[in-house]
Amino acid sequence: MLEVILLTVMALLTAHYVHFITRVRVGLLNLRPSPRSEDEPAVSVVVAARNEERRIARCLDALSRLDYPADRLEVVVVDDGSSDGTAASARAYERREPLVRVLSSDAHGTNKPQGKAAALTVGIAGARGEIILTTDADCVVAPSWARVMVSFFAPSVSMVAGPVLENAGGSFFGKMESLEFLGLVTTGAGLIGAGRPIICNGANLGYRRAAFEAVGGFGGANDDEALMNRIVHRNIGRIVFAADRGAVVETESDNSAWKFFWQRVRWAAKRGHYEDRSIVVTLVLLYLFFLSVLLSVAAIPTEPLLAIPVLVVYGGKLTTDWATLRAGAGLFGSEVPALPFIVAELLHVPYIVVAAALGQFVPLQWKK
Repeated sequence: MLEVILLTVMALLTAHYVHFITRVRVGLLNLRPSPRSEDEPAVSVVVAARNEERRIARCLDALSRLDYPADRLEVVVVDDGSSDGTAASARAYERREPLVRVLSSDAHGTNKPQGKAAALTVGIAGARGEIILTTDADCVVAPSWARVMVSFFAPSVSMVAGPVLENAGGSFFGKMESLEFLGLVTTGAGLIGAGRPIICNGANLGYRRAAFEAVGGFGGANDDEALMNRIVHRNIGRIVFAADRGAVVETESDNSAWKFFWQRVRWAAKRGHYEDRSIVVTLVLLYLFFLSVLLSVAAIPTEPLLAIPVLVVYGGKLTTDWATLRAGAGLFGSEVPALPFIVAELLHVPYIVVAAALGQFVPLQWKK
């Protein structure tokens, strides 16, 4: 009886997963260059930073090399209660680079962290630009980044999401981590291309200040995906993806399984802030697909007939994920090494089940 129930549930949820991935693949095909805006509006790059002393100078070096008109560009760094030398490093840069301004997320001077959304809100309030671009203090942008991102802001566009690639370094785990990250970026890009924006990354995101204000900013949601959902749900404007290698933002892998896992738990904690409840249904069904596969694997010792269906599902998932990931990698100038992909794919199901479950019980936070 257990075997029949698990097979039925897994079959139905597999159909949902296949439909979801197919939608992503179709959306990726829609990400072709289209006529873009040639305007050069005032741009503010807002960088929320906490405890990034080791990396923020590299980030600001890259931002200072942007090939956007200097009289229409500024970089606003918001220190969020850093306990290291992040603020001092940023202020040293501010003194020698007119492009850079440094603010604090704490208006009361207690130097207590307020959270990433609060830091970004402070930065946007103090910024002068019509277009807000955001990246993270541990990221490096290409010189063309601002120009390419802005070029996607046609009159009807309110938000532009861009690609973020993770530098794997030389470790095997780093390669698996970068592939998982590429999978998230590819999924987000495909969903936007399919007209179903759900996922984006604040390390490479742009939106009109007017759109941000029209939806009341983050509204307590505390993450960029909820902001994107508010813009879509309230019909503020179109969301597009900058499928251009000149828009790529790079970040470094920590190459630590522990840090990777708890980062994903924190990401899973960004829950319950979608105004479009159908997104919640989609995500819950995807989670149940992963859970059904994991339970079926666990039941094989007592229900051996489950082995073949589970292998078929796993094989099908691996094949479709491989094809989709390679399509995304081709768009962003990346690669998909076979062995790290296979190992990561085997670990994908249990990691998603555990991380997403823990994320429902841990408090939402940015970083320590």
